[in-house]
Amino acid sequence: MKRMTIICLVFMLLTSSACSTEVADTKILTPNNQETNQNKERQEVNENLAETNTRKEQVVQTDKISIKNTKGLIVLSDRYGKNGNDFIRFYNEDGSLWYEFTYHYAVKGGKYERNENFLPLAFHPDYFILALKCVAENKNRYEVIVNEETELKKFVKKDDPTLKFQTWEDYITKAFAIDFNQDENPLRETPEGKVKDVDLPKEVTFHPVKVEGEWLKVSWDVAKHGDNAGFGWVKWKENQKLLVELFNLS
Repeated sequence: MKRMTIICLVFMLLTSSACSTEVADTKILTPNNQETNQNKERQEVNENLAETNTRKEQVVQTDKISIKNTKGLIVLSDRYGKNGNDFIRFYNEDGSLWYEFTYHYAVKGGKYERNENFLPLAFHPDYFILALKCVAENKNRYEVIVNEETELKKFVKKDDPTLKFQTWEDYITKAFAIDFNQDENPLRETPEGKVKDVDLPKEVTFHPVKVEGEWLKVSWDVAKHGDNAGFGWVKWKENQKLLVELFNLS
């Protein structure tokens, strides 16, 4: 009897060990009777997410973006792609190439080459959107912030036909739409004027019209009411910080 008990215990230990080994390498039987390894599935999901992220507009969103110590922005030139040169290039301080990419990657049969350290103010590889803060310049180059999180700085050439310098005022008025905190920064009838008494639609889109100093004239419901569209003024900057959020796409 004692010998039988020992044999049973040994059998139980061996069975338990085998089960543990199987659990460590679990495979799932799908409804189509196809075995899928969990680790492989996890890896594929991560790759799909990474691919999806490259197709989203990469914009650093903060409540108030600092524009202190900036001269303006470097944006995509209107001449981009017209002279056969469609690569955007960024350089290290010693003049060596740091990163390059093209918006025509799909046409060229390639894939967008993502750089994890490239996180400018605004960027979308599928919609020709690019904006980088310009912090310095010399005779031949602009110094720009290529990563808003780390404030990594690189250089672009002034004679690069794919890029151009743009003031903050010009950049803001060329945006499709803007938004702002209506409690902290209410609509006014005129710059520095009294708060505008207006019943805004529940869903309202503000469009930039023109800049006067720290004030931005905006309109809304233009498509619906034409000449009767609403107009007002808001502050677009204060203490070297943006007070409005910009939207490049409709």
